[in-house]
Amino acid sequence: MRVTGFRNILLVTAVGLASIGVSVAFLEVATGYLYARAGLANGKRTIDLYLDRPTEFRSSVKGAENASLVPHPYLLYTHTPNFIANGYRQTNSLGYRNEEFAVEKPDNTIRILVLGGSTTFMWPFIKNPADTWVARLEGKLQAISSRRVQVINAGINYGTSAEALAGYVFRHRFLQPDIVIYHGGGNDVLPLFFEHYNPEYTHFRSQGSGTVPRPGEKTLLAGSNTGKYLYARWLEPVGSIFVTKPFWEVDPQVALERVKRQASEGFERNIDYLVTLSKSSGSDVVLFGFLQARKENLSKNAGAFKGFEEALVVGLEKNYDVLQKVARRHAVPFLIPDQDRFHDEWFQDNCHLTPAGEEVKAQIMFEELRKHPQFSQSPDAAGVSTH
Repeated sequence: MRVTGFRNILLVTAVGLASIGVSVAFLEVATGYLYARAGLANGKRTIDLYLDRPTEFRSSVKGAENASLVPHPYLLYTHTPNFIANGYRQTNSLGYRNEEFAVEKPDNTIRILVLGGSTTFMWPFIKNPADTWVARLEGKLQAISSRRVQVINAGINYGTSAEALAGYVFRHRFLQPDIVIYHGGGNDVLPLFFEHYNPEYTHFRSQGSGTVPRPGEKTLLAGSNTGKYLYARWLEPVGSIFVTKPFWEVDPQVALERVKRQASEGFERNIDYLVTLSKSSGSDVVLFGFLQARKENLSKNAGAFKGFEEALVVGLEKNYDVLQKVARRHAVPFLIPDQDRFHDEWFQDNCHLTPAGEEVKAQIMFEELRKHPQFSQSPDAAGVSTH
């Protein structure tokens, strides 16, 4: 009887364990199916970073933009090196949206560094890197120069002047650019929407939760679909790289009042120091103002800005004034892209252009730079079409 009872216990235990195994296997299959089909772009991206694997870019523009970003210990964030998407290598091994190049500037080379936000970097809005205004500018300048021309795209998605300045100080200046172009002023409007304005933008932006897993989490996520699914849901609302306050939670009239009242002190500090450092390093500087759609079209393809049109216009005018003031202080050129040269249908949203619009933006900067001594003395400069 004791033997029979022991056997029964073993049988029940085996059946129980088998049932648990089948249930776990079924749960893993089910959660794997759910994980593959769930949105959760930010949660999945954080898991990719935990597992040290390339981030899969998601279908939404926000998810795609996020996929190209990685945290940095003192730059806040940078673009992922060797990032591939849409059939193109979007960044090189240094994280710039260019073909591969060496940090040391080659002899007989004119090197131009372009700083800015997503309207400089332009992925995912422009799929082919060759269609960005930065790449097209390089082609135009190369056509009038007997020297090699490199135009380096150091734009960064969501970047304000703070990220541009930090990137220049710790990274970009070592490229020894002959000319530095700063194209921005738009992202620096949003910090004016919020109370307790701090010129360091700490009232507006902060570091994320981090992308380093705790002990055991990497093993769990690598081996369990259930773990990945639950973590993706948990991490979805958490900013892993950085956190920016949502402007759409501010009343539009309150945002307008704050934009009118608060000075762009942080923007002026950052741009003034960027120009100072660039010139002290031997680079010439061109300030290139941000271009946004006409007021009546600002929210046409960017619904989140509905009601904020006036605040965006007033804020950009205020930042134009800052750029003009800094340009005069340092005797450097400041260009505002002529709105009349851009068709309304070229705006994919409030500020990102189609390739046709990028071509015109490149042409505007080309018309400025072709007068620069680096190019005006070139034997190939005369008689070249600028179209």
